[in-house]
Amino acid sequence: MQSSLVKPTAFYSKGSEKTKLNWFCYEYAAEIVSHIDASLQKRLNRKGVTDQRIVDFAVHFSKHMRTVGMQKLGGECDRVPMSYQDIERFFPQLDDKLVDHLLTVAARAWDDLLELCSSCPTRCISERDQLTTWFDAPNL
Repeated sequence: MQSSLVKPTAFYSKGSEKTKLNWFCYEYAAEIVSHIDASLQKRLNRKGVTDQRIVDFAVHFSKHMRTVGMQKLGGECDRVPMSYQDIERFFPQLDDKLVDHLLTVAARAWDDLLELCSSCPTRCISERDQLTTWFDAPNL
């Protein structure tokens, strides 16, 4: 799927929420969407999950991960707990196999994003509370 389906406006409602941490969440949601290949997308669509609902899930899940992810990155826990229960609550119509596949996609997207973050100079995590103008870019 196209990561451009994720809109930055889903991550703030006022100017004071245009932080680097919310930008990181936007990037994670886009990463989740980009990891959903055509085969998984078709399987989800057959279960009644629209493309927009997939995007809504990516936004929801990335916001949820904001808290647990910061605990991990802050050294409060050893690993990032990703739960199938979060996916089942969002998509109660999915079978275990699809839930597991989405969980795998979310975990891979997380790992891939953090790999990119390790060499990125913008420091979204360490400067998480700082405001950013990236949300205001005209091409988003």
